[in-house]
Amino acid sequence: MQTNRTPIYIAVFAVLLLGAAFYFLYEDGKPKYDWSEHSWQKKDGYSEKNVQPYGTNIAHRLLTSYFPGKKLVDLQEDVASELPNDSIGNGDNYVFIGEALFLDSLGTDRLLKFVEAGNTAFISSKTIPFDLMNYVYFDECDEAPWSDYGSYEDSSGWLSLRTPTLPDTATRYFFAVQNKPQSYKWNYIERYTFCDPLQHFPLGYINNKEVNFASYPYGKGRFLLHTTPLAFSNFSLVRTETRPYAEGVWAHLSEGNIYWDAVSRVSESVGRRRNGSNRVNSTPDEHPLTYILQQKALAWAWYLLAGITGLWILFRAKRRHAIIPVLKKNENSSYEFIGTIAHLHFREKNYQSLSTQGMKLFLAQLRERYGLVAPIDAQTQMPRTDDEFFRKLAAVSEIPEATARKIFERYSANVRYQPTEEMMVDLHLAMEGFLKEAK
Repeated sequence: MQTNRTPIYIAVFAVLLLGAAFYFLYEDGKPKYDWSEHSWQKKDGYSEKNVQPYGTNIAHRLLTSYFPGKKLVDLQEDVASELPNDSIGNGDNYVFIGEALFLDSLGTDRLLKFVEAGNTAFISSKTIPFDLMNYVYFDECDEAPWSDYGSYEDSSGWLSLRTPTLPDTATRYFFAVQNKPQSYKWNYIERYTFCDPLQHFPLGYINNKEVNFASYPYGKGRFLLHTTPLAFSNFSLVRTETRPYAEGVWAHLSEGNIYWDAVSRVSESVGRRRNGSNRVNSTPDEHPLTYILQQKALAWAWYLLAGITGLWILFRAKRRHAIIPVLKKNENSSYEFIGTIAHLHFREKNYQSLSTQGMKLFLAQLRERYGLVAPIDAQTQMPRTDDEFFRKLAAVSEIPEATARKIFERYSANVRYQPTEEMMVDLHLAMEGFLKEAK
């Protein structure tokens, strides 16, 4: 008996037609370009494989044949095992472009030896590993500890080079979404980290004011630190007016092989957390669990083991412990020492020295609370402050700017002239009142 299959064919055709219609409607509704600079969920942020606006596909292709006869090598696993040991004197290059760079102790050591042998490391990122800067900025300016890159927000930034000189004095860059400029956080290297005795020096500026590109000699080679990776994104390089700036930056590379590092790229937030952004000139200290926590499977196994152990201890120890007596609170003997030294200065009527020591403690509190650095000049004993310092201090402490300025004016009078006991006490009370009322 023959069955009529026409209804079945019609049903199948109708389902396919509806599926095709749904697919095209859905695809048309999706944006054609991903305007997110981060895109870390898809691991596309500043990726050389990403052809979206904020990938680095164009930069990667330009550098592939940048030096005739030389090659570009993509690091696949990690810096420690793939950055060559036998490149001494070859003038090779390590290139990193991304929001943040993360290196473990082995990777940091390998990169330092690579540069020390006479090669160049170009790092364009929004933050820089502290463990790396402990070596690169080992010889620091007086009273100018490294505190990562500074930043400010604006709709655009004008980038310029000290050498080679561009046809125009500066090139305008901006962060855009749907081709419309948006407010963006521009990073820069603090000017107080550059001083005459040291060999590192600026190579480029942002808005002709702040340093965003600098050279740091290390051994026989050098580190080229650049704080604006946005300049090497697809969106920036597709604009013809920005090409001269990128070529000017890359002109500082050595004429050798290029080792492109994509495996060390992480987001800015992860980079600051992993790099230990709360440490300033501290000794590198990698945690024993670093490798385990970097591996997703091992990390989950570790958390599961820790959770089970915690529950076992909680239920087993319940009602088994004797009452823990209240111990006397430990006293900080450093306050007694400070009081003794202050008493000696006060008895000798050395009010000027007391004022200086008080200001140093006050500046240390500001640096610890708000990350604001105002180094004291060794000759004049005066803090290096400007209008931007007082503006930031007023914003984060919620204390009027005029109040902070009065403290530094009183200190200036105590340092320049022979202060009286009353002047010293007034300065102390002003600083103490500021720290009590500050948020």
